[in-house]
Amino acid sequence: MSKFKLLCILFLLFPYTQWAQQIDMGNPQKIKNKTYYSQVIGEQNGNVFLLRCKNQLFNSELTIEKYKSNLALELSIPLPLPVNGLVERVLLFEDKLLVFVSAKNESTQTIDVLVQAIDFNFKPLQNTKIICSIPASKFLPKRTIQIKPNANKSLFGVMLLSLGQSEEAVLHFYQYDIALNQKFGKQFMLSEAEPNVFISAFDLSNNGETFALVDYPEKQNATNTRKYFMYGYFPSTDKVLEFNILGKDSFVLEDLGFCLNNFNQSIAVSGLCTSSGNSSIPSYFFRSYALKSGQLLQSNFAPLEEQFLRQLANAGINRMNTDLNDFYIRKILPRSDGGCILLTEKFYQTRQNYTYYVNNYPQTSSRIIYNFDEIGVINIQANGGLQFSELIKKHQSAASDGGYLLSFLPIVTNDQIYLLLNDEGTDKTELNLQSISYDGKFDKHILLKNASSSCAIIPSEYKQISSNSAIICAIRDKRFTLMRITF
Repeated sequence: MSKFKLLCILFLLFPYTQWAQQIDMGNPQKIKNKTYYSQVIGEQNGNVFLLRCKNQLFNSELTIEKYKSNLALELSIPLPLPVNGLVERVLLFEDKLLVFVSAKNESTQTIDVLVQAIDFNFKPLQNTKIICSIPASKFLPKRTIQIKPNANKSLFGVMLLSLGQSEEAVLHFYQYDIALNQKFGKQFMLSEAEPNVFISAFDLSNNGETFALVDYPEKQNATNTRKYFMYGYFPSTDKVLEFNILGKDSFVLEDLGFCLNNFNQSIAVSGLCTSSGNSSIPSYFFRSYALKSGQLLQSNFAPLEEQFLRQLANAGINRMNTDLNDFYIRKILPRSDGGCILLTEKFYQTRQNYTYYVNNYPQTSSRIIYNFDEIGVINIQANGGLQFSELIKKHQSAASDGGYLLSFLPIVTNDQIYLLLNDEGTDKTELNLQSISYDGKFDKHILLKNASSSCAIIPSEYKQISSNSAIICAIRDKRFTLMRITF
């Protein structure tokens, strides 16, 4: 083989070793409009399962679909319900799907949460079972009943709020194994009026520890406007404990969340904040607790790096008088050492006035512009110190549809974090891929260049199904399709 041919082969192979990924596309389906929402349930035995709905509530008039391994549609039917009620969640396990429905029981005057197991052809496997009940007079219909499995799918938890005797909020925790046997049922009085209570996160570990983040208004004449607590149930002691997230630190929280680390046996609570006082400095906070006991392991509150502050200033934010109010945490990723990585995004709305004509007479109106801008990546070590922080520049905006094709979706592998996003937020733009290594190296390239056809992902409608693969809903040539990307 000549040297020229060898160099040509090496040149062709180089991009694939750096950006090795495989993209599989399903057959496009006709859709009436782009706001027909989808929810990826998961993949099992080569089958991909999807929920479809005409709104983002996903609680009624649902269609459930089954796709083959090549992402071709195999079966699509209305979701079978055991009773006339609202769908709360559909979970996928190794050999079945569980459909959770809430409905009023007229004979007992309670709101029951029922479970129906169905097979992968959507046929009932057993009789419907009631797993928990709340008196109808104490039930809060506007509150979401949160249902979530643990990481290894050996358990699932149910969390909800109800009204107490004096109209205060009551927090309920329930846990079950996949055979629907109850492990525990607990309730905790929050001593706060229900309308003031906001729940930002809920999750459970592989051991069964269950956690929720709750905040509500601070009492009058206090420094901060809200109080932030984490409530956790620990099977080893059979107790629900309360953790004050702010502690004795003096800062104003902008957004927070937590992530469970089943490998490190810890839970990391972290978020964005600004320091109290005359100079509001953009900062972060970090708390780490032992998963089995709730013991505080690490605590830190510190300003963000100078480089990150300069990037904020270059993005048009006044560095000397600013906060992170427009930045929202999209995902918190656990590190193997007990730290975490915050993926944040700047989001805000603006109102735009415009003029149009009816019978040659000018009319004025306005519309809301949804703006999705810079992505902030904050990598926090187990001791609470920063490994790196970086601001990724982008600007996406759209009117009227709530930003259906905007924002980004993360895919986490063993050596990289990949961020996928549409270049301009329309279905005729290129699909970009931003990679982030765990030591702080950033790179970007075009994943799909729309030359002969158009393709745009729907960032809110995806699910990572393995350590290096994800199923993504997309719009291809104005038709709905599924995409599988594997790194």
